[in-house]
Amino acid sequence: MTAPAVPAFPMSRRHPLDPPPQYRELSAEQPVFQVRTPRGEDVWVVTRHADVRAVLTDTRFSSDPKTPGYPSYISGDTPIPPGFFLNQDAPDHTRLRRLVTREFLISQMEAKRPRMQAILDTLLDDMVGRGNTADLVTGLAFPMAATVMCELLDVPYEDHTVFVTLTDTILNRSSTPEQAEGAARELMAYFDRVVTAREQQPTDDMLGRLVNQEEAGKLSHDEFVGLAALLMLSGYDTMAQMIGLGTATLLEHPDQLDDLKADPSLYPRAIEELLRYLSINHAGLPRAATGDLTVGGQDIRAGDGVLVMVNAANRDAAVFEAPDTFDIHRKDPQAHVAFGHGFHKCIGLTLARVELSTVFAGLFARVPTLKLSRPLEDLPFRHDMVLYGVRELPVTW
Repeated sequence: MTAPAVPAFPMSRRHPLDPPPQYRELSAEQPVFQVRTPRGEDVWVVTRHADVRAVLTDTRFSSDPKTPGYPSYISGDTPIPPGFFLNQDAPDHTRLRRLVTREFLISQMEAKRPRMQAILDTLLDDMVGRGNTADLVTGLAFPMAATVMCELLDVPYEDHTVFVTLTDTILNRSSTPEQAEGAARELMAYFDRVVTAREQQPTDDMLGRLVNQEEAGKLSHDEFVGLAALLMLSGYDTMAQMIGLGTATLLEHPDQLDDLKADPSLYPRAIEELLRYLSINHAGLPRAATGDLTVGGQDIRAGDGVLVMVNAANRDAAVFEAPDTFDIHRKDPQAHVAFGHGFHKCIGLTLARVELSTVFAGLFARVPTLKLSRPLEDLPFRHDMVLYGVRELPVTW
């Protein structure tokens, strides 16, 4: 008998706000199943909430792309730069992460809420002043997310087009290896200039404080460059996509949006539900097994690649009642793994919560009659990117 074909990855969505249904269909037959990536690698896919948490807290799974079997979903073979602790294991991951942990304390992020509100108000003034139609992606989502991160790192806002364009080239699966590798070199050269300038003239901000850490011997110049790039890139694109998709989701659920307008205290819970429901990382968190082990009843060998699908885990019926239903009144939305889990859990989760709650509350208070100009299904979504999102969000009011 012929062995069943290994399904191709990535898989297609049937609805733009739902993960591919094949995840649920395949995991029903085999909780941990294999797929074939565009590079021809056969890797294991983990979709159940419990299994996802187990993998993300097991040190036998490596986050280092140099580990044998590590799956790649982008073009090119540019090495991960030093300082990108997202793609490092202990002890380097632990050492580098500790250098910036205090920068993202709840008190620190809440203290930035008034400035975020001011940025939002300026963008909304401009948007409303131009008429009664706009593209919310270019008019609000990207400039809001980029401005917040540029100010957090004291990087000139006018430079945002540089790292936005280069990052999109790197993380677009349709880019050629030459395009991706060239963009990565150019991107790191930009952040090298940023860091070098800060080393020469330290300032009282996040990067300025990292100069002190470098001088104390706690990180190298190259690590500093990579760390600065990681902070910027992981902070602006995730927020831009969540603002765009989150707005579309709320507009698609007008009854719940009315509840939010009537009672803004519901926003924190609504943000958790948006994070659970959307889970914008739709390429999976890549890992490589460094030893033989079992996940979800499936034997995995050293050197096997694994993709951890947080978007599927956040729709697990064993954890969330009616998981495919968007419900801002859900009792347990915070059980989601949209920020990851364990020692690699997103360091900027508090920044995300403060920024998203500021944006959505401010947007719908200022423009309460906001609505989509085109049906959701007709919008251009980022199916080809590592982070899912919407490329344009035409709205009217």
